[in-house]
Amino acid sequence: MKGGLSPVFLNAARSSDTGAANDDAVPGLGGDHQVGPNAVIQIRAALIDAEGAGCARRVFMDAGLEDWFDTVPDRMVPAARVHRLNSELLASLDGETFEAVMREAGRRTGHYILENRIPGPAKRLLKLLPAGLAARALLKAIKANSWTFAGKAGVRVTPGHPAIIEIGANPLPMPGCPWHAAVFETLFATLLRRPVFVSHRIAADRTRLDRFELRWRSQTSVDSVEASRFMSPR
Repeated sequence: MKGGLSPVFLNAARSSDTGAANDDAVPGLGGDHQVGPNAVIQIRAALIDAEGAGCARRVFMDAGLEDWFDTVPDRMVPAARVHRLNSELLASLDGETFEAVMREAGRRTGHYILENRIPGPAKRLLKLLPAGLAARALLKAIKANSWTFAGKAGVRVTPGHPAIIEIGANPLPMPGCPWHAAVFETLFATLLRRPVFVSHRIAADRTRLDRFELRWRSQTSVDSVEASRFMSPR
């Protein structure tokens, strides 16, 4: 592990009760938010692979969460505790390692969802659909199950290209939100069967609004061609 984080990274780790007035502050992070246990399980696994079990355990201990390291949770967990873990990671790792660990944890979470939460027939159907139609269906599923990654936060999805996922008052905010971005990228890239690029920004508002834009093609005509082929009689 390395120290020497830039001020913007350190400021972003502060929770809402610090009164920090920056884009990465955590407005109104409530203790009643619950998120899926993969927000802990996959970070633990990715951190062990990247930095070793000893380092990973120290991070969990410094966050006051050694119970989660010794026995990984198997049910919904308080988002405030997950945020505490993420903030400790942010403060303990250099920026590049933090980004890599969070993205790897997000990829593993996405693959877990694909393997355990989406039925086989649904996955096969989505892979057969034109990308635009598959993305629209996937957005609906993400919104319906948003409590797993956003707790009680408001989540809005907008189909199109780019497809947009917005989380209002995100209970798990981090600079760039690499965990969320990697989860979405893994789901869409796998089911759309093509590379997907996810960009993230924080909308200027009274409360934090995380906006993820997903792009998977360079020309807007690709989907119309695919749709024509899919709908044409055989």
